[in-house]
Amino acid sequence: MSSQNDLTAEALRRGAVPGPGYAVARGISQLFHPVILGVLSIFIVGLLGVEPRRTGLLWALFCTALQIVPPTIFFSIRLRQGAYSDDDVSVRSQRNELYLFGIVNLAIGLVVLRLLQAPLPMQAMIASGIVLSLIAWLINLYWKISVHASSIGSTATLAALYSEPLGLALWLSALALGWARVRTRNHTPLQVVAGLALAATCVVATFVLFGLM
Repeated sequence: MSSQNDLTAEALRRGAVPGPGYAVARGISQLFHPVILGVLSIFIVGLLGVEPRRTGLLWALFCTALQIVPPTIFFSIRLRQGAYSDDDVSVRSQRNELYLFGIVNLAIGLVVLRLLQAPLPMQAMIASGIVLSLIAWLINLYWKISVHASSIGSTATLAALYSEPLGLALWLSALALGWARVRTRNHTPLQVVAGLALAATCVVATFVLFGLM
C-alpha cells in the first residue's frame, strides 16, 4: 500500500495521471534503464560483432568495468548527496555534470581501447557514445532530450547491425519505452523522438566512418 501511495504521489507531482498505467510505465522505464541498456549494448557488440565469441565476451566484460561502473558509482554518490531532484534527474540543469562525466569517461575508455588494440567494433561503439553524449549535452543546455530514448535507440541500432530479429525486438521495445516516458510525464513525445533519432544517426554515422558498414 505504501508503494502504491508513493507512486500516486510521484505521478501527481509530475502532473501525470496516477493508476495502473503509471505503474506499468514506471516499470518499463526501470526495465530499460540507461545503465541496463549500456551493458546490453556492450554485450551485443562483444558477442555478435567480435570473433571468436570468447574473445568478444572478455572484451565486453572489460568494457563494462571500464565504461559502466565509474558513471554508475558517480551517479549513486551524487544522488545520495542530494545533487539531483530524483533518480530520473528530472531537472535539466542537473544533468550537465552527468553528461560531462560520461563524456570524459568514454573518451578515456576509447583511448584505453585503442592502446590495447581492441576490436574495431568495440572502439566504434564507444566512439558513437562520445558523439551521442556530446551532442545530447549541447542540446541539454537549452532543451531536455530523453536519455532513456537515446539509450534504447543506440542499443536497438547496434543490435540491428548484427541481428535483424534482435534489432526489431529492441525497436519495438523502444516504442514501449517512448510511451512510458511520455506517460510518466518525464518527457514530451518530441523529446523522445529526438533521442531515438539522434542515437540512431550517431551510431550509423560512426560505424560508417570506422568502415564497419
